Amino acid sequence: MKRSTRNALTVAGLLAVLAIIYRSVFSGQVLAGRDVFRIFFPDSAFLLESLRTGELPLWNPYLRLGQPFAATLYSQVFYPPRWVAVVLAGPIAAMTVMQVFHSAVAAVGVFLLARQLRLSWVASLVSGAVFGVSPMMTDLGIQQNVVDAAAWSGFIIASARTAAIQPGAAAMARLAAFATLSLLAGSPETTLWQGVVSLLALGSTERRGVRAPNEPGATRWRGAARVAGGLALAGALAALVLLPAAEFAMNSLRTRTEGFANQRLAWSVSWPQLLSMVWPLADWPRGPYWGEDQWFILNQFLGSVACALAVVGALAGPRRARPFAAGALFFALLSLGRHFPPAAALLHVPPFSLFRYPAKYFVGAAFCVALLSGFGLEAMGRLSRRIRPSLLRAVVAFVGMGVAIGVAGPIVHRLPMRESAEAGVTWPLLFLGLSTVFLFILRDTFARPSRVRHALAALAVLELVAAHYLLTVPKYSDHEPLERTSAIRRQLPESLEGRISADIEGPADPTKVPNAVSRTIELSRDRLIPNRFVEERLPALEGYGAPEPVRSDVFNLAGERSVYDLTGVTWYVRNGPPPYADLELLQTLEDGTTLSRSKTALPRAFLVQKAQVTPDADALKAVLDPAQPFRHTAYIATGEALDRPACGGSARIVDSGARRLELEVNACDESYLVVSDTHYPGWRATLDGAATDIHRADFALRAVRVPTGPHRVRFEYAPLSFRVGLTVSLLALAGLVAALFFRRK
Repeated sequence: MKRSTRNALTVAGLLAVLAIIYRSVFSGQVLAGRDVFRIFFPDSAFLLESLRTGELPLWNPYLRLGQPFAATLYSQVFYPPRWVAVVLAGPIAAMTVMQVFHSAVAAVGVFLLARQLRLSWVASLVSGAVFGVSPMMTDLGIQQNVVDAAAWSGFIIASARTAAIQPGAAAMARLAAFATLSLLAGSPETTLWQGVVSLLALGSTERRGVRAPNEPGATRWRGAARVAGGLALAGALAALVLLPAAEFAMNSLRTRTEGFANQRLAWSVSWPQLLSMVWPLADWPRGPYWGEDQWFILNQFLGSVACALAVVGALAGPRRARPFAAGALFFALLSLGRHFPPAAALLHVPPFSLFRYPAKYFVGAAFCVALLSGFGLEAMGRLSRRIRPSLLRAVVAFVGMGVAIGVAGPIVHRLPMRESAEAGVTWPLLFLGLSTVFLFILRDTFARPSRVRHALAALAVLELVAAHYLLTVPKYSDHEPLERTSAIRRQLPESLEGRISADIEGPADPTKVPNAVSRTIELSRDRLIPNRFVEERLPALEGYGAPEPVRSDVFNLAGERSVYDLTGVTWYVRNGPPPYADLELLQTLEDGTTLSRSKTALPRAFLVQKAQVTPDADALKAVLDPAQPFRHTAYIATGEALDRPACGGSARIVDSGARRLELEVNACDESYLVVSDTHYPGWRATLDGAATDIHRADFALRAVRVPTGPHRVRFEYAPLSFRVGLTVSLLALAGLVAALFFRRK
């Protein structure tokens, strides 16, 4: 068969599999799982708003009194496919478009890598399908940034192998480009394991005529240096997001709170979950949300046939398969985290200690298993030559499969397995049994190894498609309720003064509340939870997502009336009655959600004539004081104390945007202007055009000292971390372009 015909069949086959798996998309449904509706819908809406207004989306003013946006890696602010999807499909459907696109990219990338590893067309097709459209990858769409970053794995490893044996700027540029896409997708843990696999894969390269005769290891080390250089160049190209992300991490609860440090090993893969990559439902029911089982990857099934082929590839495959066998074993054990003491120890060592949730490394294991399945298919073609054709053996194998299926259930029922394991045990026995039957039948009928490979490949892909029906993945929701304007928002003024407070959490334990997740998604925009108020352009006190800004746990989530009043919370949205008796009830939805209004909230900006320099503990105590002393006194962390007679004054907002705020101030005396926006590095202030200091006031807010009289105060967000990162990225890009130009010249 001609290569062009095979390529056309590959594309057609991939599109057919995608159409079957994502068939619900054709009926207007969209992916809207756990973090899709909580994070990616609101982030996409804000990104689209910024693109339309031409404003660089570095700061999100709607979330937690304002917090960095581009520095939140999963926001994917500089990831080109996210721009295209959001602009063309809108913020809701964009996530479905992204998922389907990246599943295809993942499959094609692994297919091309397998071809580079000299696997046959059909074996490469199986490898691509196992990684790109396995239930693990499709159901992982709830963590879109992980899928997006992992999708480039095949291209990254292939480029690394090429760079190792081909000196020059072009090969390094390809490696850097794909690795940069992975970093910009917003899952640095994924890029980390991709880098590890890239270095492991150097053991599978062949250097024809390159190795120096007297230096057997020199070429290998030079190849490793080029790969490391390409990955480092990718880090420089992505510096415009990595440096702000590092700054945000240093100013978050992740690095400043011991409790969050202890979450490094949270969501470790349990042993039953590891078994579920071969045995569907072996890990169900899972334990509590933060218990022994991880809840990051909801489905880890890769296919019984694929995993069996991977074992064959690891044991009987060529030497070039060994690095991927080592990678599969390493990342599978690493994903066990606290359930495997050596992994737990390694995860406390940099660079692994920089991240949490060991379950993320299972995706790296799945990538290596996918490649090994292709090697295993090739090996089975070779091993089939040793099988003596026998229709009788095929019949015996078929009967044996039936007997095994019949007795397996009662046996598993007596073992210390989970409840659903008994139902799932039929699956691997069926498909592995059919594989054995095919070996005997096809050898008896055709006596050609290629026929065996084609049959096993078809069975492996068929199993992946069937598994989506069995496991009912991925999960979908109707598009219309996710898109329509919130019923709560329609009751609020178009130009909103003050902030809202909303119940941001869904069900605490979705395993114990039937249909709670789907019901929460359906009502999320009406309830404005957890971040869907961003889509309605409503600034809020609360917020959801990582990393959490420092002090947000004891300030934004304090739940005290004094904090609500200080931060200008005028509107309360609750899943139940209003939280305070003096609030004015405005609306009650059918599900019990209420909207109420307060008349005691302070404006966003106000003047005080007294200030005390106090430690954080005292400032927080004053903020939580029911007497609300902050109405006349600013409790500042830096600056000079002030004690003047209270006289009021006025502050009026004349211009505002995501990254700017301008006010006209009329101070009746020496005063501090307090603005109830988050105090964070990168904000600058000017007083009548001259730079002035910003002080942290009332534990978490901003304040500027102003003299008597009328003034113009302007705040602007221009973080040094972004400016330095942008400079590094531009210099790296310029150097790369120059190297390519001079090479061609």
